Amino acid sequence: MKFLKTFISIILLVFIFDLLINLILPNTIKKKIGSTKNYSLKSEKFHHEISNNIDLPEFWGDTKYQVVTNKYGMRTGKSYKIDKNKPSIGFMGDSFVYGSGINYDDHFIGNLIHNNKSYNFLNLAYVSYSPSIYYKKLKYFINEKKLKFHTIYLFVDTSDIQDEGVFYREDKNGNIVRKWNSDEENARRNFKYIFKNYFKQNSFIFKFYEIFSTSNAHDRSLNCLKNKNKISNFKNYLDYERFSYGFDKKIQEKPWVNEGKEKVLFYLSKINDFLVSQNISLTLVYYPSAIEILEETNLYSSEHYKLLKNWSDENQIKFIDTTIKFNLLNSGLKNYKRNHIQCDAHWNKNGHNIIAKEILKNLSM
Repeated sequence: MKFLKTFISIILLVFIFDLLINLILPNTIKKKIGSTKNYSLKSEKFHHEISNNIDLPEFWGDTKYQVVTNKYGMRTGKSYKIDKNKPSIGFMGDSFVYGSGINYDDHFIGNLIHNNKSYNFLNLAYVSYSPSIYYKKLKYFINEKKLKFHTIYLFVDTSDIQDEGVFYREDKNGNIVRKWNSDEENARRNFKYIFKNYFKQNSFIFKFYEIFSTSNAHDRSLNCLKNKNKISNFKNYLDYERFSYGFDKKIQEKPWVNEGKEKVLFYLSKINDFLVSQNISLTLVYYPSAIEILEETNLYSSEHYKLLKNWSDENQIKFIDTTIKFNLLNSGLKNYKRNHIQCDAHWNKNGHNIIAKEILKNLSM
C-alpha cells in the first residue's frame, strides 16, 4: 500500500509539474512543440478544426512537412501576412485544399502567392470538411471574423458525398455533429472535448502519447509505401468506396449516395445565396478522383462531374474543369503517379501545379 501511494503521488506530481510548465510557457513557444495531431481539435460548431498560430510538423507515412496557421486558424506560408490594401480570395475545401502530404511552397496557394501579387490568397480548408462545414465556416469568417472576400473558389471532393450522407448532420442549434449521435450525446461529448482539447495543447505527456500512439497513415497505406516501387494497382490501397461513387453502379445504389448528393446540392445553394448576399463571387473547381484516374473510366460520365457541372450551369456559376489536365498521359497509372502522392489520393506537387495554373488563367480573364 505504501508503494502504491508513493507511485500514485509521483504520477500526480509529474502531471501537475507538466501542466505548470505549460501554464508558464508562452503560446509562441508552446505551439511549436509537438505535431499537428496535438492541435487538431474538436469543435462544437464545425465538428473539428485546426488551432490558430501553430508552427508544427505534420506526418504522412515517412513524409514530414511543416504546417503554419495564422490567427484565424488558416494554413498559410511562413511569415505570410494579409495585406489589408489588397482584395482577398478564399479557397474552401477539404484535405486537398488544406494540402495534406505537401509543403506549402509546393501547394497551389503557395504557387499563386509567388506568381500573383494582386490578391491575398487565403486557405479556409481543413481535413474531412464537406459542404455543410464549408457553409458554416464561410459564414464564420465573413460574419464573425469580418473578413472581406472578392471571390471564393470552392472545391467539392468526391468524398464529400460520403461525408454528407454518412458522417455529418446539423443539430438543433445549427452545429455540425456526428450524424449517428443524438443531440444529447453530442452535447456530452462536446463537454468532454473541452478538457481533451486543453490537454492536447497544454500537456507534454499528452502530446507525446498522442504522437506515438496514433499512426501517420492507415495500415494499407503503410503497406503500400513499403512496396510502392513494385505496385501496379494502387487503387487496392486507396479508400475505394469513398472516391468511386461517380462511376461504380453498386456504390451508387447505397442509400448514403442519394442523401449525400441531395445535401451537397442543398449546401451549395446555401453557400451561393449567402455569397450573393455579401456581393462575393463564387467559382467551382472540379477535379477527378485518383480512383477514377486509375480506373481509366470516362471521366465526363462521372456522376460527381455531372452533379457539379449541372448545378453550376443551372445557377450560372463559373466552373473550372481540370479533368483533361489530370489525364494527359496514355494510362491511368502514369497519370496517377504524375499527379498524386503515391499510396494516397491527394495531389503531389505536379497536381497542385495543375490547380494553380488553371486558377491563374482564370484570374487573368
